[in-house]
Parts: sequence; structure tokens; C-alpha cells
Amino acid sequence: MPSLEEGEGTRSVSTREATYPRRHPVDGVLLDMGDTLIEEGPFLPGRSPLIPGVGETLTLLYGRYRLGLVTNTDQAGRAEVSQALDRLGIGRYFSVVVTSSDVGWPKPHPFIFEAALSSLGLPPDRTVMVGNHLAKDVAGAKALGMRTVHFRWSPRYPAFPRGEEERPTLAIGDFVELPEALWRLEALPCPAPRAPVDTGEEHDL
Repeated sequence: MPSLEEGEGTRSVSTREATYPRRHPVDGVLLDMGDTLIEEGPFLPGRSPLIPGVGETLTLLYGRYRLGLVTNTDQAGRAEVSQALDRLGIGRYFSVVVTSSDVGWPKPHPFIFEAALSSLGLPPDRTVMVGNHLAKDVAGAKALGMRTVHFRWSPRYPAFPRGEEERPTLAIGDFVELPEALWRLEALPCPAPRAPVDTGEEHDL
């Protein structure tokens, strides 16, 4: 499974363009919420639940990519999730917020990813999914032919794929590595679409 090498995040734009030519452009980025952008509780008083690096990284990505959020929720819909993002100061970055409560199907079902892609106005081969859950985020998006970035940050979820369907295109361990990962992905082809995977697991953010 490809991953970022130490020091690659410091490369200049010109160096990145020369190293990773844009054979497969990325125009949109879909992100998971829980343990990808926001740490799943409990939270310490006075401490932001935002995962380190999220704020500054979204600032870098905003304007270059169309950004969307795709999250499994028990009851919260788009309005509630958008309000939560606004309170944390990152809501303005997302033009699309899609929840399983609104769509009626949780990740990894294809319907929730298709709803997000339709709202972004982009096809799977020009959109990347970023998330912490291999079975839900990676396998679900990969089934539609999307490139994926596994954010291996939380010890609450498996760090390594159980099979080829869960194998991400790239993996990162620090959110600030995401811009470099997106540059690298533009040199990598999309996976072939396949039958969707449904784990039957409980919903999570």
C-alpha cells in the first residue's frame, strides 16, 4: 500500500508537478467526519475536538478542490452536521454535506457516495475519498472507482486492509500530509468499479 515518505510534504509545487504529472486529475475531495476531521469523544474541557492539522490543511485545499463531507449518522442530518462544522470554524470549506440519515443508506453503500458525487457535480474518477475506516470509507468509495486516502490516525479502527477491496490508493498518518497525497494521486489511475460492499456494521460519524 503506497504511503507518503518522510519529508515529501515539504516539496515545492514545481517539484511536485515534475515528479507527479497530472495524468489523472483530481477536482473533488470527499471527507469522512469522525476520527478524520473531528476526534470521536470524549473531549477534554477547553480542547478543540478538531484533529491536529485539519484547520490549516482545509485552508490550503479550499479553492483548489471542491470539498464535500460524507458521514454516517444515527439521527443528525445535513443541517445539524453543518451547524457543528460551523461551530468548529470549518463549515465554510464544504460545499456539500451528505449524511446517511438524509440519504437513507450508510457507508459503504454506493447510494451515499453517489449522492455526494452528484451534489459535487463530479464523476468518481475525478474525486478522492479520504477517511479513517477501511471497510466503510475506502471499500465503499473504491467500489465506485474512486481513488482513496486512508487516514491512519485513530487506534480505534484497523490500520491495515483485510483484503484487496479495502486497500487504499494511498495512506497517511498525519492530516497535513493530505495535500501532498492529492498531488501524488494525480499520477495514479483509478481502480476499476466493482460490486459494492456492505459490512452491516453500526453507523458511526
